[in-house]
Amino acid sequence: MKHTVELLRRLAYNKSILIVEDDSLIIESLERLLSHFFESVLSAQKVEEALAIFNENKENNLLIITDINLGGESGVEFACKVKKQNPQQKILAISGTEKREVFVDSIRCGIDRFVLKPLEDNELFEALIALLQKIDYDNELKHQSQLLEKSRKYALQLLEEQDQFVKNAIHEIHTPLAVIITNIDLLRMQNIENESIDAIEAGSRIIQNSYEDMTYLMKKDRMKEMKSDIDLISFITERKNYFQCIAAVNNLQISMFLGQRTLPTLFFSEPKLARLIDNTLSNAIKYSYRPGEVTITVGLTNSKIFFEVHNEGPVIQDKEKIFERFHRESKYNGGYGLGLHIVAQICQEENVEVQISSTKQRGTSFRYIFHDATQLQQNSPKIQKIKMEK
Repeated sequence: MKHTVELLRRLAYNKSILIVEDDSLIIESLERLLSHFFESVLSAQKVEEALAIFNENKENNLLIITDINLGGESGVEFACKVKKQNPQQKILAISGTEKREVFVDSIRCGIDRFVLKPLEDNELFEALIALLQKIDYDNELKHQSQLLEKSRKYALQLLEEQDQFVKNAIHEIHTPLAVIITNIDLLRMQNIENESIDAIEAGSRIIQNSYEDMTYLMKKDRMKEMKSDIDLISFITERKNYFQCIAAVNNLQISMFLGQRTLPTLFFSEPKLARLIDNTLSNAIKYSYRPGEVTITVGLTNSKIFFEVHNEGPVIQDKEKIFERFHRESKYNGGYGLGLHIVAQICQEENVEVQISSTKQRGTSFRYIFHDATQLQQNSPKIQKIKMEK
């Protein structure tokens, strides 16, 4: 009993109880008893009076204890009215009758617990403890829901701000980048060649690749999915040529190996394929030892088209983490950690298998196998090597 009293005192702390009873002697007895536990003990003998008190105190951790029979009024009807306003309100009913229909009606109204007259302290305390524990659970659940909603709104706000930042960044980058590229082309047309121009061109193309990543992220959910037949050899050759100046400035060569002169066409999205190739080549150049070579292999494996990019560089420490957004293997190699995250998204969306091998002896390879995009099947006997033009 001592443990029960202590538990009731702790649970009832900072809570109120409303006693609804037509017998003034029972009200007096309950008030005297429960005042030792609850911060506030309220009472009413009429339903109208009880509803008024409930409406004034329903936000104050209120527990209701009501008699089923309130003279000429019904405690069940009172409970129904309360539950209609607040289904979570906890109600303990006191009954001096054992009629089955009374209990059925009470349950239908949502009364949470019953005690029978004559009231026994131990039975009453246990019923009160059970309902107070439910109140605490509901309060904690409500608090956690509020925190979750607050976190959700904050996250949405951050996403909106990030979205706006990226939009502004894309807009601010586009114009100066276009001016740089145009002026480089004009200098080339005037046959002006030197290492400084090569370095500026390489830097502008690195920025261009990041710009394309940000543009893709911003527009991918609004872009209409457009797939077409793609000659993978020609497509990769074009992207390889784009990265030539970046490789040259970094004292690297790019070589391309073909499993055969002709391959099946690839039915794929060109923007997505460009992100796969560009980000893989960009990473290979970024993490290659100098001087060195980046090799691209294109061919068939089990009648499926694949391409592979290989380089000699530091061993990848975590093959899973490299695809996480903003993750970088090294803080010294620049970048934003977006490229391979975009690659992983595209591979998941298009059922492209990624095979990664990274060892000190054999270097690092990223192989992409297109399971759903290979259009035709052809045989492939020989290997041809295409060197990067200087």
